[in-house]
Amino acid sequence: MDVEERGNIVNQEGGWNELWKRDIHPWDESEPSPALIEVIEKKPISVQIPKSGNALVPGCGRGVDVFYLANAQRKTYGLDISPIVVQQCKDKAAEKGIPESQAEFIAGDFFKFDIPAGGFQLVYDYTFFCAIPPEMRAAWGKRMSELVAKDGILITLIFPIGNHTTGPPFAVSVDAYHQQLDANFECLLIDDCTSFEARQGKEKIGVWRRK
Repeated sequence: MDVEERGNIVNQEGGWNELWKRDIHPWDESEPSPALIEVIEKKPISVQIPKSGNALVPGCGRGVDVFYLANAQRKTYGLDISPIVVQQCKDKAAEKGIPESQAEFIAGDFFKFDIPAGGFQLVYDYTFFCAIPPEMRAAWGKRMSELVAKDGILITLIFPIGNHTTGPPFAVSVDAYHQQLDANFECLLIDDCTSFEARQGKEKIGVWRRK
C-alpha cells in the first residue's frame, strides 16, 4: 500500500485504527529508535534528560519507546488514537511484567486527553509531528507547551526531512519545529543522529527545554 492509499484511509473516521486492524504500519519498528537511545545514553546532552517524573510518547504505536523509557523513577505514558494498538501495548506490558505504575497506555486524542498532575517532565515525539497534516502544526506546538512542565524536556526526532507533498508521513524540516516551538521552548540541540537503515539521512535529533 502506497502513501496515497494510506492517506485516504487515515482521512476517514477511525482511519488510524483501521490501519492497525489491517496490520498496516510500515512506520512502526520493533525496537526503540537508535537516535533515542543515543541521546539518552551517549550524547553529552543526556545529562539534561529528566530521569524521574512523568514522560509521554504520543503516537506510541506498539510501545517500544515507552518500554525503553519506563522505569521505577520515570512513569512513561504511551498515547495512541488506536484502541487496537493500545490494547496490544497493554498485553505486551503484562507479558513483560511491567506495572502500570511504570508504563501506562491510553487510547485518546493528543489534543484533548487529560494531562496528569504536574504535567510531563519528558516528551518524546518521533512519528507524531509528521503524521498530522501541516495545517495542524500550530496546534501541536501549543499543545506541547501545555504538556511539558517548566524546565521539562521535549525530544523531537525530526523525520522525514524532505519536500514531498503527500503523507502521512508529511515532509518536515528543522525550521518547521523552530516555527512551532521557539516561543515557548529553548532549543538545546539539533544534531545528526544514528538512524534505522531505511531512514539514514532523513532525520535529525532535537532537544528542547520548556521556558
